[in-house]
Amino acid sequence: MATPDTKNSIVIKKQFTYRGSDRFFTNRYHFEGDVPTDNDAWTSFANAIVTAEKAIFDSTVTIVEASGYDAGTATSSNPHGDAVFTKTYSTAGTGSFSADGRRSPGDAAALVRYSTPARSSRNHPVYLMNYYHGVYQLSGDADTISTLQKAALQTYAEDWIDGFVADGSARERCGPRGAVAIARTVHDDIRHRDFPS
Repeated sequence: MATPDTKNSIVIKKQFTYRGSDRFFTNRYHFEGDVPTDNDAWTSFANAIVTAEKAIFDSTVTIVEASGYDAGTATSSNPHGDAVFTKTYSTAGTGSFSADGRRSPGDAAALVRYSTPARSSRNHPVYLMNYYHGVYQLSGDADTISTLQKAALQTYAEDWIDGFVADGSARERCGPRGAVAIARTVHDDIRHRDFPS
């Protein structure tokens, strides 16, 4: 059984075409602070995230859904808690990265790693990770991310460190049990990430 979250989260779901079929991938972001107070507060919070996130993708990736989770209801069999908010979107990416790169295969992914001040029980640093499909490779170097897309990812990660506003206060990126993001690294090397079954 999984360890229950102590921090609330929001999941942003994306869609794009891979080998002739629609494929979906998601990113979960745990955040500091209380659950947004009502549907309007959740909607404002989700809209701000979607507006920022769309800049890291080109127009072939579409954000299709945001779902909010209440960690106060989390259990070992429901580790993220209950979904208390859902909104559908049809928001295409707005990034333009072809000036210095070209699209990688759909199963390639960019990696954003957040540093935290937390340490594991074995005194190892605790990091937070997000992978993003729709990655562009640098022209002439298939293993390296486009500098333009890397810059867009850095900006988005910084937005999470600063926090997106809900109910008048920032909700900063953190881990499922509270390790708060204090710095970000967008890796130059393009990674591989399998799709969920």
